[in-house]
Amino acid sequence: MLTLARFLELPAVRDAAPEPAVTPRADDVPVRWVHSSEIYEIGPLLSAGDLLLTTGLGLAGVDAGARRHWVRELAARGVAAVALELGRSLPTLPDELLDEARRAGVPLYVLHRVVPFIRVCEEANGAILQADAGRLRLVDAVLGRVHAALAGGGGTPGLVAVAAEATGGPAALVTRSGQVVAAAGMRDQRATDRLLRRPAAAAPVRLWDLDWGAVLLGSGPGTDLPGLELLADRLAGVAAVAVGQSGTGTDGDPAAPLLADLLAGTVPGTRELLLRAGLADFHPSPSARVLGLAATAPDPRQVIAAWAHVAHAHRLELLADRVRGEPLGLVAVPVGPDRSDPAGWLAEVLALDGVLTAIGPAVPMAEAGHSLREAHAALPTAAVLGRGTVPTRELTLPRLLGELDDAALVRLVDDALAPLVAWDRAHGSDLVHTLAVHLRHGSRVRSAGALHVHRQSLYQRLERIEALLGHSVDDPAAHEHLVVATAAALLLHARGRSGDRPRGR
Repeated sequence: MLTLARFLELPAVRDAAPEPAVTPRADDVPVRWVHSSEIYEIGPLLSAGDLLLTTGLGLAGVDAGARRHWVRELAARGVAAVALELGRSLPTLPDELLDEARRAGVPLYVLHRVVPFIRVCEEANGAILQADAGRLRLVDAVLGRVHAALAGGGGTPGLVAVAAEATGGPAALVTRSGQVVAAAGMRDQRATDRLLRRPAAAAPVRLWDLDWGAVLLGSGPGTDLPGLELLADRLAGVAAVAVGQSGTGTDGDPAAPLLADLLAGTVPGTRELLLRAGLADFHPSPSARVLGLAATAPDPRQVIAAWAHVAHAHRLELLADRVRGEPLGLVAVPVGPDRSDPAGWLAEVLALDGVLTAIGPAVPMAEAGHSLREAHAALPTAAVLGRGTVPTRELTLPRLLGELDDAALVRLVDDALAPLVAWDRAHGSDLVHTLAVHLRHGSRVRSAGALHVHRQSLYQRLERIEALLGHSVDDPAAHEHLVVATAAALLLHARGRSGDRPRGR
């Protein structure tokens, strides 16, 4: 890379006896290209990093205000510097040029001896091209090794490992949300975080017009910044091919195949999951919690559309599709003060009339398959109980009890609740249900609200229950027994309502 410091050391520039009038902020300011021009309107024709050589012929016939405007235009273009040869056009450096260059922060050099500008341009631009040729050779060599690594089955980890080894700096492949798919050249998590926050070079990885992620490179002794930028850009194209070969390897909708494989437990690991999730345009942030969704409804398409509407309204990442006719999905809930319980919060916002939806546990992205399988496995129990939209944690005990036949469930109920069952039959009351609701909510205020009765009515019911049982419903020693027994009673009632009655063993 040609810098201002190296430019001043070129033989042709030294022969011109350069003197700094406005010094740059640093000597390592890069020079993209060197131009010579005498026209006043040169500013719009230059690019950031260009260096301008001039004798000031275009400035000789204009006033001080126009000269200041000329400097401001160069500053707006982001030029690396201006080198002004004093002589016939401008015998001395005009005060307004010097003052405006200082104000605008444009490095300004005065050349005291005449040297053909063509000679300066040849030496400077030749050095730039020579450096570019070296970068291209490095990039070609790295890409050759990358292709060999991919052909040998190294996958995306092999790609970033070769890049890190060649540059001597860190390298990573990340999804659009910052999930790290593969990384190399980093000692610890702090180094990884630094690369994610401020890479030296980055290039987007795009597949089928989808913004999948990016290649990130950090500084290293193997190449300079332009070389890193060139390498990142070339690696991104190769990474797109490697990512595209993951999973289905097709530009069709990848959501349903991924959900099916997660349900079957056949996604081999977190890296493969992140690759395929990105292809399905599912990009949860690293800190978000992922929850599986499974539903049963007459029209799965309406369920998925309703999920999408909720996700859009709350700015949630959603991956959903039909798998064997059932609506399945993953939803990512960002951490927040109002979402400390992601499953409970989601059960409220996803409630749909006439739709049974099970919501799996909130897990990191790496365990998304577990949450989806839990949600799907809980659906039959949710259907028997008619629970609507429910977190799977509320179905844990009914699912375990569902393995028992009716005779075993009746025994559990009779052992703990026989007086309540007899009272309900004799009086047409619902004390068993009242106790089940109270045990689930743990608070008399919340229980009254859930039962839609006044607190005084609830107190009377609980007094009757305690009198029949002979002990307090809040007795810790009896709590587990009562919880299991009321769950068994509700399951028996649901089986009777649905006709789902397992035979005795």
